[in-house]
Amino acid sequence: MTLATTFLFFAIHLACIRAGNSSEKFIKLECKEEHHGVYGQQSLLQCNVKAVENVTIVIVTWKRVEADTLLLEYNQDEFHPTPGFTFAEPSWNKNNMNVSLLLTKTKMADKGMYECMVTTDRGDDTATTSLSVTAKYITPTMSSIPETNIKENTDVTIFCNSTGGQQRGLIWWFDQDGYNWTRSAELVAKETDDGLFSLSSKFTVQKATSSFTNYTCKVLNSNGAEEGVASFEIQLAPQVSEINAEHLDSDSTTHWLAPVVVIGSLVIGLLAALLLFKRRSARRDHQPDTRHDGDVEAEGLNSDSPQDQRDSL
Repeated sequence: MTLATTFLFFAIHLACIRAGNSSEKFIKLECKEEHHGVYGQQSLLQCNVKAVENVTIVIVTWKRVEADTLLLEYNQDEFHPTPGFTFAEPSWNKNNMNVSLLLTKTKMADKGMYECMVTTDRGDDTATTSLSVTAKYITPTMSSIPETNIKENTDVTIFCNSTGGQQRGLIWWFDQDGYNWTRSAELVAKETDDGLFSLSSKFTVQKATSSFTNYTCKVLNSNGAEEGVASFEIQLAPQVSEINAEHLDSDSTTHWLAPVVVIGSLVIGLLAALLLFKRRSARRDHQPDTRHDGDVEAEGLNSDSPQDQRDSL
């Protein structure tokens, strides 16, 4: 009896072990241990169901381990997704063994541990995976004060701005010859509401000239790696060439000289007319009497009075 009892106990125990082992081997959820996401982009947490036979998925749940809140749930043909989280397969169904989770727009707060649990008609399994999130500075933008038509030998302040860095970064300044002007610039770094950093730097060019108009700013992360670069050219006012200057002087001289010539001509004409008039008047006043004596006597006779004529008779 003792031997039979011992054999029966051993058989039952072995059957339980085999049943347990067969359950574990029949379905297995395999997830990649670590995932790396980028802020503002999509992140994929890869998980696949492995089974020795075709199975039908009944339940799938995804949740954050720290928060213990469901991010995505499928339960008997019903989907309950949280905005921003969905299956990686757009047309996922219960026969699809790819249960990977897709984050449509990754945030810094999304980093951490995730848990996926799958229940099928032949068993269930659970697995975890981690997500780290990095953020890079975007391509910087540049501007200046004054903006355009800047006169030479005028001080110009150039600005360089970038956002999105995971940690406090740096901005370096270079001129067109590659000289580093960073020590002469002022940098302001601020942490934004989403846990990222914004950088703003300004550099003043003393007495800007046409010889040095191009400047570059580079954005570096906390490790000194370059994450963005931009160039800027100071917009100096166009220079007038000597030929154009002479042309402008000639035009300006013509503009004021023409009226003067016209007025002078009128004055000279009036003076000439006045002089001619005076000369003619003077000639009439001094003209000699060229009449003959006989004419004068005749005129005298003709001028005698009637009384003289009677006396002569």
